[in-house]
Amino acid sequence: MAVRKTTATASPPPPAKPARQPAAGPSADDSGTRTRQLWLTLAIVALAVWMAWEFLIPIAWAAVLAMAEWPLYARAVKRFPRHATLIALLFTLATALFVIGPLSLAAVTLAQESQGAIDWFQGVQQHGLPAPAWLPGIPLAGGKIAAWWQEHLADPRGAAAMLGSVSTGSILAWMRSIGGELAKDTSLFAITLIIMATMLTQGTQIDGQARVVARRMFGAFGEDFLARTIGAVRGTVNGTVLVSVAEGAIIGVGYWVAGVPQPLLFATFTILFALVPFGAWAAFGLASVILLVQGHVVAGVALFVFGTIVMAIGDNFVQPAVIGNAVELPFLFAMIGALGGLAELGLVGLFVGPVIMAALLIVTREWLGPETASEEPKRRRRGPVVIQRKGRAG
Repeated sequence: MAVRKTTATASPPPPAKPARQPAAGPSADDSGTRTRQLWLTLAIVALAVWMAWEFLIPIAWAAVLAMAEWPLYARAVKRFPRHATLIALLFTLATALFVIGPLSLAAVTLAQESQGAIDWFQGVQQHGLPAPAWLPGIPLAGGKIAAWWQEHLADPRGAAAMLGSVSTGSILAWMRSIGGELAKDTSLFAITLIIMATMLTQGTQIDGQARVVARRMFGAFGEDFLARTIGAVRGTVNGTVLVSVAEGAIIGVGYWVAGVPQPLLFATFTILFALVPFGAWAAFGLASVILLVQGHVVAGVALFVFGTIVMAIGDNFVQPAVIGNAVELPFLFAMIGALGGLAELGLVGLFVGPVIMAALLIVTREWLGPETASEEPKRRRRGPVVIQRKGRAG
């Protein structure tokens, strides 16, 4: 019996799949859309800055104050989480009292003493200002100084010629101009307080959004740079303000002991001027000169020596301890930042200027020397940049 063989016919092969094309990059249309979005964003930012130009200083003040007070505010909110808005209002009120209190005291005292100052100027112009009895006894230059004083101040004609430009009208006009500036600054300060309260209540959201933007634009360095800049602002404000208040209060005790006229007023001005480079030195130096002119030589010299010791200790020991361990901004950078910021931005520039110099230092170090992985944790533990005090002694 024959065996019938069957041969299985092979099915035709499936059609070959087309080769997978590599993913193409962004099309020209997508690139153009992105560019137009960038230009639109820049235009809107420019318009926003133009509209808010008159309020940039209050915004900067509010940001500086909010960053300085944020640790205390966050601690209070953590303790009373249901009263965040009320806590923000209390912090804002405390800030207003801290700033307005000394300024109001100075304004009221100056207003009370203005008539006395006018009478004193008129008396000097009419009768001259006698030279102190100790003036000729100064070694080397005492005789020349006494002769100059006798010619230009002690003699009524010389005093009238030297102080002739100072009149009652000019003093009153100067005081009115100060009053107008204070009224303007008070309105701007009210806006600053409103912005500050808003920043405190929305601080967590603002911080999160700022970190996202910094990370997307500059990577890990951007987020770290933002954190260190905020730390620099906080260290600058806290260190400068606390040390200035302490120095002014201690030197104020020296004013009272030495018998300086209006010691509370001089102490207030010392606190305010201590924020400015070499300002405190000018304040207690003027008080010492007043004592010397009045004939209190020992008290004047002792007050100046006492003020120098207080400033030296506060600037070189107390402030670094208040701020803590950090990267130190060189004194020259700090002084240029403070003076330049004061000239360009006013009082807020005393804090913003050194922070800008600190940011420059951070960016420069990032470009000059890339850090290794082993150095990264050390850099992140470094903390804020210390802004050295201006006008330190020794």
